[in-house]
Amino acid sequence: MARTGKIARLPLAVREELNARLRDNESGQIILEWLNGLEVTKEILERHFAGEPISDANLSIWRQGGFAEWMREQDDIERIHRLQEVSLRLAKASGGNLSEGLLALNVGRIQEALEQFWDGLREVESTEEGNEKDAAITKLLTSLTNIRGMELEKQKLDLKRIEVAQKGEALQLETKKFNHARVKSFIDWMVDEEAKKIATSDLATDAKLEALGKHLFKEAW
Repeated sequence: MARTGKIARLPLAVREELNARLRDNESGQIILEWLNGLEVTKEILERHFAGEPISDANLSIWRQGGFAEWMREQDDIERIHRLQEVSLRLAKASGGNLSEGLLALNVGRIQEALEQFWDGLREVESTEEGNEKDAAITKLLTSLTNIRGMELEKQKLDLKRIEVAQKGEALQLETKKFNHARVKSFIDWMVDEEAKKIATSDLATDAKLEALGKHLFKEAW
C-alpha cells in the first residue's frame, strides 16, 4: 500500500537522506529543523497539508513505517553484496568465471541457493554466530568447489568423446574417399588400352605396378 503522509510525499533524495540521518541516530529536533527548512518540503506541505510542518509525531510514524522498511531493504542490499563476495570467492577458488556460468550453473540459481542458505543462518542465535556463519560458508564453498571439480571432469570427458567421434568420422570419410579413388582407377584401367597391355604383360608384379602408376598418374606418381 502506497504511503501518503507528509514524509512519504517528499522526493526520494530527501527521504534517502532522512533515512540515513535516522540510521545515524541524529536527534529528532535537528532532523525536523533541517527537513522543514527545505524549500521542496515547504512546497509540498503548502500544496497538500495547508503548510502544516512535519511534526515529531509524523517523524515517529515514519520511523516505524517507511524508515523500518528502508532498513530492511538496506539489510537485503548488504546481504546481496555478501552473497556476491561469496560467489566471487567460490569462482576464484575453482578457477571459474561468474560471467561465463558461475561453476557451470545458472548464476541466478546459485545466488538463490546462497540467499536461502544465508536466510537460514540469520535464524541462528549464538554469541559465536559470526564464527558459525564463517564456518558454514567455508563448508559451502568447499562443497560447491568439489561439485565444480566434478563438473569440469565431466566436461573434459564429454570433449574427449566428441574428439574421438570426430576423428572416427574423419577416418570414415578418408576411407570412403580412398575407396572411391580405387574404384575410379579400376574404371580408368578398364577403358585404357595401354593400361590393359601393361597389366597383361609378362612383367614382374612390381614392374607392372610401377608402369601402371606412371601411366595412370603421370607426374603425380
